[in-house]
Amino acid sequence: MKPSSKQWIYAGLALVAGIGVVKLIGGPRIRRGMRVLLVGDSLAVGMAPYFGALAKEAGVEFKSLATSGTTIEQWSKSAELANLLNAFQPQMVLVSLGTNDSVSKAAGVVERTRVALDRLLTLLTGWKRADGATGPENVVWIGPPKLPVNLNPEIAKMLQDAAGLVAPRFSYYHSERLDLPRGPDGLHPTARGYAGWAGAIWHWLS
Repeated sequence: MKPSSKQWIYAGLALVAGIGVVKLIGGPRIRRGMRVLLVGDSLAVGMAPYFGALAKEAGVEFKSLATSGTTIEQWSKSAELANLLNAFQPQMVLVSLGTNDSVSKAAGVVERTRVALDRLLTLLTGWKRADGATGPENVVWIGPPKLPVNLNPEIAKMLQDAAGLVAPRFSYYHSERLDLPRGPDGLHPTARGYAGWAGAIWHWLS
């Protein structure tokens, strides 16, 4: 599937219709001319081309910084992310992280993730803008999708509760409500699943 036209995203969107198209009330909005940055793990890698196609047609400047297998803790210490935030000056940051953290069985993962989440939110919102203000207008956390494995409920709740910590410019997208078709590994979406997921989020923000 070539992510070169919105028709692919809309075809995928049909798979998640009725959930992702719900509009936010008083929430973030993507608008023409905006700078949008996507940060995350392998799920962000999969969605990035579709967000890019939608952004191009909407007149939005889009960049992504995503690496498979990464965690909140890793990104919270990322000099590459810090440099990109300062250089690109995004008005909206989309974050697709938490899945790898939530499936980890390592001792102390919940507390380490809590500390790392605070550090990452500070990194995402504390950089200096050209106009003298700090951080993007909005941070949108794309929650982990429904998976055939058990996610750590404490980490899932932690991510959702973060919305209240840095409101009103933090929003949470409940991807677990979507029924995405999955590839051979049973975890990652198919190309159409990624297209539908990205399309649903874009409609939610439009």
